[in-house]
Amino acid sequence: MGFNFPGPLKGWRVFAGEVGVIVLGVLLALGAQQLAEALQRQSEVREFRRTIDHEIGLNLFVYDVRSRGSACNMRRIRDLLAWLRTADDRESLPDLDIYGPAALFPYRAAWDSRDGNVFASVPPDARLKYAEFYDELGGNNARLEAEIAAWSAMKGFELAGPISHQERRELYRHLAEAFVADGTLAANLPVSKKIAEELGVTAIRPDNLTKEFLASIDACAPIILPEKTPNSTGGSVAN
Repeated sequence: MGFNFPGPLKGWRVFAGEVGVIVLGVLLALGAQQLAEALQRQSEVREFRRTIDHEIGLNLFVYDVRSRGSACNMRRIRDLLAWLRTADDRESLPDLDIYGPAALFPYRAAWDSRDGNVFASVPPDARLKYAEFYDELGGNNARLEAEIAAWSAMKGFELAGPISHQERRELYRHLAEAFVADGTLAANLPVSKKIAEELGVTAIRPDNLTKEFLASIDACAPIILPEKTPNSTGGSVAN
């Protein structure tokens, strides 16, 4: 017994054409969606890079501020180290002006809040450089914190007066920590600047910095204050 399958009312050729139109429409719709998604992702990548480049620019300014104070910082450290090396138990601690170099805390909010999918769409070479810069930033931030801690620990020695051998050892240790932190930063900051240069990023000054602060960066007061001697009115003057 034979079976006859009914054909399309308008014929197979017309039916195939209609199916082809439907398939083509679906493919065009999918292609348009993919194109729209690709354009959206490209826009997100451009915005991400604009934001991260701005943050890196701010960090380059942070590094410039810290670098400008390095020469003064090292001079002050060496002066006090020289006094400690020659001091003995019969000497009293002179008046000291204890403070570390001017420093700003690094910026990293944009990097820490980045979208992983958007970051994955950044060109591989740039993605590697961004990761390298922020790896360096983490290490430099740790050194800045160690430097601040060392200077904070020395603050109690601003009071002039008798100082024991053990106290001189303690002060010497904190100065050594500040010395190492400064030297390490001086060696590492150019690495970060080189990475930023390869990304085409330059320093950007933060809007909230005053002229007074920027002027104070280059001021370099001695760490050992001049001795004071009584004057004719019963007060004292610095020698």
